[in-house]
Amino acid sequence: MLGKSIDGKILSGIVMFVAIMILIGWVAINEEARMQSFVVQHTGRSIERGAELFASLCAECHGEEGFGQGDRAPGLNNPHLFGYDPVGEFTAAITNASRALVRFNDEMEALLSELTDSENPPSEERQSEIFARIDELEVMIEEQDAIVAESVAARAETLNQLSAAVENGLFPQWENVTDIEATTAINEVEVFFNTNGTRLAQVGWAGDLHGYIVTTLIHGRPGSDNVWLNSEGMIAWSQTAGGPLRHDQIEDLAAYILNWDKGSAWTSEDFMAVQQYGKPWSDGSLPSEPPPPPVGDNPLRILETLQAEAIEGSAVSGESLYDAKFGCTDCHRNGASAPDTVGTWTRVLTERLSEPQFAGYSAEQYVVESIVNPGAYVVDGYNSGLMPADFGTRMTSQQLADIIAFLKTQE
Repeated sequence: MLGKSIDGKILSGIVMFVAIMILIGWVAINEEARMQSFVVQHTGRSIERGAELFASLCAECHGEEGFGQGDRAPGLNNPHLFGYDPVGEFTAAITNASRALVRFNDEMEALLSELTDSENPPSEERQSEIFARIDELEVMIEEQDAIVAESVAARAETLNQLSAAVENGLFPQWENVTDIEATTAINEVEVFFNTNGTRLAQVGWAGDLHGYIVTTLIHGRPGSDNVWLNSEGMIAWSQTAGGPLRHDQIEDLAAYILNWDKGSAWTSEDFMAVQQYGKPWSDGSLPSEPPPPPVGDNPLRILETLQAEAIEGSAVSGESLYDAKFGCTDCHRNGASAPDTVGTWTRVLTERLSEPQFAGYSAEQYVVESIVNPGAYVVDGYNSGLMPADFGTRMTSQQLADIIAFLKTQE
Protein backbone atom coordinates (compact mmCIF):
# COMPACT_ATOMS: atom_id res chain seq x y z
CA MET A 1 0.00 0.00 0.00
CA LEU A 2 1.19 3.49 -0.86
CA GLY A 3 0.50 4.87 2.59
CA LYS A 4 2.30 2.07 4.42
CA SER A 5 5.66 1.98 2.57
CA ILE A 6 8.46 4.44 3.30
CA ASP A 7 8.53 5.57 -0.31
CA GLY A 8 4.79 6.09 -0.25
CA LYS A 9 4.97 8.16 2.90
CA ILE A 10 7.76 10.30 1.42
CA LEU A 11 5.75 10.79 -1.75
CA SER A 12 2.66 11.69 0.24
CA GLY A 13 4.66 14.18 2.27
CA ILE A 14 6.08 15.80 -0.85
CA VAL A 15 2.64 16.05 -2.43
CA MET A 16 1.19 17.60 0.72
CA PHE A 17 4.11 20.04 1.02
CA VAL A 18 3.74 21.13 -2.60
CA ALA A 19 -0.02 21.49 -2.17
CA ILE A 20 0.44 23.61 0.96
CA MET A 21 3.00 25.84 -0.78
CA ILE A 22 0.64 26.27 -3.74
CA LEU A 23 -2.15 27.20 -1.33
CA ILE A 24 0.06 29.67 0.51
CA GLY A 25 1.16 31.17 -2.79
CA TRP A 26 -2.42 31.50 -3.97
CA VAL A 27 -3.42 33.20 -0.72
CA ALA A 28 -0.43 35.56 -0.93
CA ILE A 29 -1.23 36.51 -4.52
CA ASN A 30 -4.87 37.17 -3.77
CA GLU A 31 -4.48 38.67 -0.28
CA GLU A 32 -4.24 42.28 -1.43
CA ALA A 33 -7.37 42.00 -3.55
CA ARG A 34 -9.17 40.19 -0.72
CA MET A 35 -8.20 42.86 1.80
CA GLN A 36 -9.17 45.59 -0.65
CA SER A 37 -12.55 43.94 -1.00
CA PHE A 38 -12.94 43.99 2.79
CA VAL A 39 -11.99 47.69 2.84
CA VAL A 40 -14.61 48.47 0.18
CA GLN A 41 -17.24 46.50 2.10
CA HIS A 42 -16.30 48.17 5.38
CA THR A 43 -16.36 51.62 3.80
CA GLY A 44 -19.72 50.87 2.18
CA ARG A 45 -21.25 49.84 5.48
CA SER A 46 -19.75 52.90 7.17
CA ILE A 47 -21.30 55.16 4.52
CA GLU A 48 -24.68 53.48 4.99
CA ARG A 49 -24.56 53.97 8.75
CA GLY A 50 -23.41 57.56 8.20
CA ALA A 51 -26.36 58.19 5.86
CA GLU A 52 -28.78 57.11 8.58
CA LEU A 53 -27.09 59.36 11.15
CA PHE A 54 -27.05 62.31 8.74
CA ALA A 55 -30.74 61.90 7.94
CA SER A 56 -31.70 61.88 11.62
CA LEU A 57 -29.24 64.40 13.04
CA CYS A 58 -27.90 66.70 10.31
CA ALA A 59 -30.42 66.98 7.48
CA GLU A 60 -32.65 69.41 9.37
CA CYS A 61 -29.99 72.12 9.06
CA HIS A 62 -27.72 70.94 6.23
CA GLY A 63 -30.53 69.73 3.98
CA GLU A 64 -31.61 66.20 3.09
CA GLU A 65 -29.21 66.10 0.14
CA GLY A 66 -26.53 68.11 1.91
CA PHE A 67 -27.03 71.33 -0.07
CA GLY A 68 -27.48 73.50 3.03
CA GLN A 69 -30.29 75.85 3.97
CA GLY A 70 -30.42 79.64 3.84
CA ASP A 71 -28.64 81.23 6.81
CA ARG A 72 -29.05 78.04 8.81
CA ALA A 73 -26.09 75.83 7.86
CA PRO A 74 -23.74 75.48 4.88
CA GLY A 75 -23.98 72.85 2.18
CA LEU A 76 -21.70 69.84 2.58
CA ASN A 77 -22.51 68.26 -0.79
CA ASN A 78 -20.50 71.10 -2.14
CA PRO A 79 -17.61 71.30 -4.66
CA HIS A 80 -16.11 74.25 -2.80
CA LEU A 81 -15.84 72.15 0.38
CA PHE A 82 -14.13 69.36 -1.57
CA GLY A 83 -11.46 71.67 -2.93
CA TYR A 84 -12.74 72.09 -6.46
CA ASP A 85 -12.02 75.64 -7.58
CA PRO A 86 -13.99 76.48 -10.74
CA VAL A 87 -11.62 79.32 -11.62
CA GLY A 88 -8.46 77.75 -10.22
CA GLU A 89 -6.86 77.01 -13.58
CA PHE A 90 -7.49 80.58 -14.75
CA THR A 91 -6.10 82.10 -11.56
CA ALA A 92 -3.03 79.87 -11.78
CA ALA A 93 -2.51 80.85 -15.42
CA ILE A 94 -2.78 84.55 -14.53
CA THR A 95 -0.39 84.15 -11.62
CA ASN A 96 2.20 82.20 -13.62
CA ALA A 97 2.02 84.54 -16.59
CA SER A 98 2.24 87.59 -14.33
CA ARG A 99 5.34 86.24 -12.65
CA ALA A 100 6.87 85.49 -16.04
CA LEU A 101 6.12 89.07 -17.10
CA VAL A 102 7.94 90.40 -14.06
CA ARG A 103 11.02 88.34 -14.96
CA PHE A 104 10.92 89.28 -18.65
CA ASN A 105 10.42 92.99 -17.95
CA ASP A 106 13.24 92.97 -15.39
CA GLU A 107 15.52 91.33 -17.94
CA MET A 108 14.42 93.83 -20.61
CA GLU A 109 15.18 96.73 -18.28
CA ALA A 110 18.61 95.30 -17.45
CA LEU A 111 19.44 94.84 -21.15
CA LEU A 112 18.36 98.38 -22.03
CA SER A 113 20.41 99.73 -19.15
CA GLU A 114 23.44 97.81 -20.39
CA LEU A 115 22.85 98.99 -23.95
CA THR A 116 22.73 102.67 -22.93
CA ASP A 117 25.62 102.55 -20.46
CA SER A 118 27.81 105.40 -21.71
CA GLU A 119 30.61 104.72 -19.23
CA ASN A 120 30.96 101.07 -20.21
CA PRO A 121 29.36 100.66 -23.64
CA PRO A 122 28.90 97.10 -24.91
CA SER A 123 30.86 95.83 -27.90
CA GLU A 124 29.21 95.54 -31.30
CA GLU A 125 28.95 91.78 -30.83
CA ARG A 126 27.31 92.24 -27.42
CA GLN A 127 24.95 94.87 -28.87
CA SER A 128 23.81 92.35 -31.49
CA GLU A 129 23.18 89.80 -28.74
CA ILE A 130 21.21 92.36 -26.74
CA PHE A 131 19.05 93.38 -29.71
CA ALA A 132 18.36 89.71 -30.51
CA ARG A 133 17.39 88.99 -26.92
CA ILE A 134 15.17 92.09 -26.76
CA ASP A 135 13.32 90.85 -29.86
CA GLU A 136 12.81 87.46 -28.15
CA LEU A 137 11.61 89.12 -24.96
CA GLU A 138 9.11 91.30 -26.81
CA VAL A 139 7.55 88.18 -28.35
CA MET A 140 7.52 86.38 -24.98
CA ILE A 141 5.98 89.40 -23.21
CA GLU A 142 3.29 89.61 -25.87
CA GLU A 143 2.51 85.90 -25.40
CA GLN A 144 2.22 86.25 -21.61
CA ASP A 145 0.07 89.38 -21.95
CA ALA A 146 -2.26 87.36 -24.17
CA ILE A 147 -2.42 84.54 -21.61
CA VAL A 148 -3.32 87.01 -18.86
CA ALA A 149 -6.02 88.69 -20.96
CA GLU A 150 -7.56 85.37 -22.04
CA SER A 151 -7.48 83.95 -18.50
CA VAL A 152 -8.96 87.09 -16.95
CA ALA A 153 -11.80 86.98 -19.50
CA ALA A 154 -12.37 83.23 -18.94
CA ARG A 155 -12.43 83.68 -15.18
CA ALA A 156 -14.89 86.57 -15.42
CA GLU A 157 -17.13 84.52 -17.70
CA THR A 158 -17.06 81.56 -15.29
CA LEU A 159 -17.85 83.80 -12.32
CA ASN A 160 -20.72 85.33 -14.30
CA GLN A 161 -22.12 81.84 -14.89
CA LEU A 162 -21.86 81.18 -11.15
CA SER A 163 -23.50 84.46 -10.15
CA ALA A 164 -26.36 82.68 -8.37
CA ALA A 165 -23.87 80.57 -6.43
CA VAL A 166 -21.95 83.72 -5.47
CA GLU A 167 -25.22 85.17 -4.18
CA ASN A 168 -25.58 82.03 -2.01
CA GLY A 169 -22.18 82.65 -0.44
CA LEU A 170 -19.60 81.26 -2.87
CA PHE A 171 -16.54 83.55 -2.82
CA PRO A 172 -17.98 86.01 -0.25
CA GLN A 173 -17.03 89.65 -0.68
CA TRP A 174 -15.82 89.04 -4.25
CA GLU A 175 -17.49 92.32 -5.16
CA ASN A 176 -15.03 94.11 -2.85
CA VAL A 177 -12.03 93.03 -4.92
CA THR A 178 -11.11 96.09 -6.92
CA ASP A 179 -7.94 95.08 -8.75
CA ILE A 180 -9.66 92.56 -11.04
CA GLU A 181 -7.62 93.47 -14.11
CA ALA A 182 -4.28 93.48 -12.29
CA THR A 183 -1.40 91.68 -13.97
CA THR A 184 1.27 91.90 -11.27
CA ALA A 185 2.39 88.83 -9.33
CA ILE A 186 0.95 90.04 -6.01
CA ASN A 187 -2.47 91.67 -6.14
CA GLU A 188 -5.91 91.56 -4.61
CA VAL A 189 -7.19 88.94 -7.03
CA GLU A 190 -4.38 86.49 -6.38
CA VAL A 191 -4.66 86.88 -2.62
CA PHE A 192 -8.44 86.58 -2.77
CA PHE A 193 -8.47 83.30 -4.68
CA ASN A 194 -5.56 81.86 -2.70
CA THR A 195 -7.63 82.38 0.44
CA ASN A 196 -11.09 81.62 -0.97
CA GLY A 197 -10.57 79.15 -3.81
CA THR A 198 -11.42 76.25 -1.50
CA ARG A 199 -13.16 76.01 1.86
CA LEU A 200 -10.05 74.73 3.64
CA ALA A 201 -8.00 77.65 2.31
CA GLN A 202 -10.82 80.00 3.30
CA VAL A 203 -10.65 78.97 6.95
CA GLY A 204 -6.86 78.49 6.98
CA TRP A 205 -7.00 74.74 7.66
CA ALA A 206 -3.59 73.14 6.99
CA GLY A 207 -4.77 69.52 7.31
CA ASP A 208 -6.88 67.35 5.04
CA LEU A 209 -10.65 67.41 4.54
CA HIS A 210 -11.24 64.26 6.61
CA GLY A 211 -9.52 65.88 9.59
CA TYR A 212 -11.51 69.08 9.11
CA ILE A 213 -14.84 67.24 9.04
CA VAL A 214 -14.04 64.95 11.97
CA THR A 215 -12.71 67.83 14.08
CA THR A 216 -15.81 69.89 13.34
CA LEU A 217 -18.09 66.99 14.26
CA ILE A 218 -16.20 66.32 17.48
CA HIS A 219 -16.09 69.89 18.77
CA GLY A 220 -19.05 71.46 17.01
CA ARG A 221 -19.13 75.15 16.19
CA PRO A 222 -19.27 77.17 19.43
CA GLY A 223 -20.90 80.51 18.74
CA SER A 224 -22.17 79.49 15.32
CA ASP A 225 -25.64 80.66 16.32
CA ASN A 226 -24.21 84.17 16.01
CA VAL A 227 -23.17 83.42 12.43
CA TRP A 228 -26.18 81.44 11.25
CA LEU A 229 -29.10 83.56 12.37
CA ASN A 230 -31.74 80.89 11.66
CA SER A 231 -29.89 78.25 13.66
CA GLU A 232 -29.35 77.46 17.31
CA GLY A 233 -25.73 76.61 16.54
CA MET A 234 -23.88 73.36 15.96
CA ILE A 235 -23.27 71.35 19.11
CA ALA A 236 -20.29 69.12 19.86
CA TRP A 237 -21.38 65.70 18.61
CA SER A 238 -18.63 63.51 20.06
CA GLN A 239 -18.91 61.89 23.48
CA THR A 240 -15.35 63.07 24.16
CA ALA A 241 -16.64 66.64 23.96
CA GLY A 242 -19.91 65.99 25.78
CA GLY A 243 -22.01 65.00 22.77
CA PRO A 244 -24.07 61.86 22.03
CA LEU A 245 -21.97 60.06 19.39
CA ARG A 246 -19.21 57.49 19.71
CA HIS A 247 -16.06 58.01 17.66
CA ASP A 248 -17.00 55.22 15.23
CA GLN A 249 -20.27 57.06 14.57
CA ILE A 250 -18.32 60.28 13.96
CA GLU A 251 -16.22 58.39 11.41
CA ASP A 252 -19.38 56.98 9.78
CA LEU A 253 -20.77 60.49 9.36
CA ALA A 254 -17.46 61.68 7.92
CA ALA A 255 -17.43 58.73 5.49
CA TYR A 256 -20.93 59.62 4.28
CA ILE A 257 -20.04 63.27 3.74
CA LEU A 258 -16.77 62.41 1.97
CA ASN A 259 -18.69 60.03 -0.29
CA TRP A 260 -20.18 63.08 -2.04
CA ASP A 261 -16.81 63.99 -3.55
CA LYS A 262 -16.80 63.94 -7.37
CA GLY A 263 -13.11 64.71 -7.73
CA SER A 264 -12.54 66.57 -11.00
CA ALA A 265 -16.06 65.80 -12.27
CA TRP A 266 -17.79 68.68 -10.48
CA THR A 267 -19.74 71.00 -12.78
CA SER A 268 -21.21 74.49 -12.65
CA GLU A 269 -24.62 72.86 -12.05
CA ASP A 270 -23.23 71.37 -8.83
CA PHE A 271 -22.23 74.86 -7.65
CA MET A 272 -25.70 76.15 -8.49
CA ALA A 273 -27.37 73.32 -6.54
CA VAL A 274 -25.79 74.42 -3.26
CA GLN A 275 -28.32 76.49 -1.34
CA GLN A 276 -25.93 77.97 1.22
CA TYR A 277 -22.14 78.24 1.21
CA GLY A 278 -19.95 78.50 4.29
CA LYS A 279 -19.01 81.86 5.71
CA PRO A 280 -15.32 82.78 6.08
CA TRP A 281 -15.18 84.22 9.59
CA SER A 282 -17.71 84.99 12.27
CA ASP A 283 -17.48 88.71 11.60
CA GLY A 284 -17.74 88.23 7.84
CA SER A 285 -14.20 89.46 7.21
CA LEU A 286 -11.64 87.84 4.95
CA PRO A 287 -7.97 87.08 5.52
CA SER A 288 -5.64 89.49 3.76
CA GLU A 289 -2.88 86.99 3.03
CA PRO A 290 -2.76 83.37 1.83
CA PRO A 291 -2.72 80.82 4.69
CA PRO A 292 0.81 79.84 5.81
CA PRO A 293 2.13 76.54 4.46
CA PRO A 294 2.31 73.44 6.68
CA VAL A 295 5.57 72.86 8.52
CA GLY A 296 6.43 69.61 6.69
CA ASP A 297 8.06 66.42 7.99
CA ASN A 298 11.80 67.11 7.70
CA PRO A 299 13.05 68.00 11.21
CA LEU A 300 16.35 69.59 10.12
CA ARG A 301 14.66 71.68 7.44
CA ILE A 302 12.01 72.74 9.94
CA LEU A 303 14.66 73.90 12.41
CA GLU A 304 16.47 75.77 9.63
CA THR A 305 13.22 77.55 8.73
CA LEU A 306 12.54 78.51 12.34
CA GLN A 307 16.02 79.97 12.61
CA ALA A 308 16.12 81.63 9.17
CA GLU A 309 12.74 83.28 9.66
CA ALA A 310 13.44 84.11 13.32
CA ILE A 311 10.20 82.45 14.41
CA GLU A 312 9.82 82.73 18.18
CA GLY A 313 7.48 80.42 20.05
CA SER A 314 4.94 81.46 22.67
CA ALA A 315 4.51 79.05 25.57
CA VAL A 316 1.02 80.42 26.25
CA SER A 317 -0.14 79.84 22.68
CA GLY A 318 1.66 76.49 22.65
CA GLU A 319 -0.24 75.29 25.70
CA SER A 320 -3.55 76.17 24.04
CA LEU A 321 -2.54 74.35 20.86
CA TYR A 322 -1.29 71.36 22.84
CA ASP A 323 -4.43 71.07 24.96
CA ALA A 324 -7.24 72.09 22.61
CA LYS A 325 -6.46 72.36 18.92
CA PHE A 326 -4.28 69.28 18.50
CA GLY A 327 -5.53 67.28 21.49
CA CYS A 328 -2.08 66.20 22.72
CA THR A 329 -3.22 66.21 26.33
CA ASP A 330 -5.70 63.39 25.69
CA CYS A 331 -2.87 60.85 25.49
CA HIS A 332 -0.01 62.60 27.30
CA ARG A 333 -1.85 63.60 30.48
CA ASN A 334 -0.43 61.52 33.33
CA GLY A 335 1.18 59.18 30.81
CA ALA A 336 -2.15 57.61 29.85
CA SER A 337 -1.18 56.39 26.38
CA ALA A 338 2.03 58.34 25.81
CA PRO A 339 4.84 59.84 27.93
CA ASP A 340 3.55 62.30 30.52
CA THR A 341 3.58 65.95 29.52
CA VAL A 342 5.04 66.94 32.88
CA GLY A 343 8.81 66.53 32.77
CA THR A 344 8.98 66.21 28.98
CA TRP A 345 11.88 68.58 28.44
CA THR A 346 13.90 67.20 31.37
CA ARG A 347 13.49 63.64 30.09
CA VAL A 348 14.58 64.70 26.61
CA LEU A 349 17.76 66.28 27.98
CA THR A 350 18.67 63.67 30.58
CA GLU A 351 17.32 60.42 29.08
CA ARG A 352 16.48 60.53 25.38
CA LEU A 353 19.57 62.41 24.15
CA SER A 354 21.84 60.01 26.06
CA GLU A 355 20.70 57.14 23.83
CA PRO A 356 23.17 56.34 21.02
CA GLN A 357 20.69 56.82 18.13
CA PHE A 358 20.27 60.47 19.15
CA ALA A 359 23.96 61.36 19.15
CA GLY A 360 24.29 64.86 17.72
CA TYR A 361 20.61 65.68 18.24
CA SER A 362 19.53 68.84 19.99
CA ALA A 363 16.52 68.74 22.29
CA GLU A 364 14.60 70.79 19.71
CA GLN A 365 15.42 68.33 16.94
CA TYR A 366 14.27 65.40 19.06
CA VAL A 367 10.97 67.08 19.91
CA VAL A 368 10.33 68.19 16.31
CA GLU A 369 11.00 64.67 15.00
CA SER A 370 8.73 63.21 17.68
CA ILE A 371 5.90 65.45 16.51
CA VAL A 372 6.19 65.31 12.71
CA ASN A 373 7.57 61.76 12.45
CA PRO A 374 6.35 59.94 15.58
CA GLY A 375 7.05 56.48 14.16
CA ALA A 376 10.80 57.12 13.99
CA TYR A 377 11.19 56.30 17.69
CA VAL A 378 8.75 54.96 20.27
CA VAL A 379 9.49 55.17 23.98
CA ASP A 380 9.66 51.80 25.72
CA GLY A 381 6.38 50.82 27.31
CA TYR A 382 4.18 52.56 24.75
CA ASN A 383 2.62 51.29 21.53
CA SER A 384 3.56 52.60 18.11
CA GLY A 385 0.94 53.97 15.73
CA LEU A 386 -1.13 55.76 18.39
CA MET A 387 0.16 59.26 17.68
CA PRO A 388 -1.16 60.83 14.45
CA ALA A 389 1.50 60.95 11.76
CA ASP A 390 0.06 63.94 9.90
CA PHE A 391 0.98 66.85 12.18
CA GLY A 392 3.50 67.96 9.57
CA THR A 393 0.58 68.72 7.25
CA ARG A 394 -1.63 70.18 9.97
CA MET A 395 0.73 72.53 11.79
CA THR A 396 2.34 75.74 10.67
CA SER A 397 5.90 76.68 11.60
CA GLN A 398 4.60 79.17 14.16
CA GLN A 399 2.33 76.59 15.78
CA LEU A 400 5.17 74.10 16.08
CA ALA A 401 7.44 76.78 17.56
CA ASP A 402 4.72 77.61 20.11
CA ILE A 403 4.37 73.95 21.13
CA ILE A 404 8.15 73.63 21.51
CA ALA A 405 8.13 76.74 23.71
CA PHE A 406 5.40 75.20 25.87
CA LEU A 407 7.21 71.86 26.19
CA LYS A 408 10.35 73.70 27.31
CA THR A 409 8.38 74.72 30.41
CA GLN A 410 7.75 71.05 31.28
CA GLU A 411 10.76 70.41 33.48
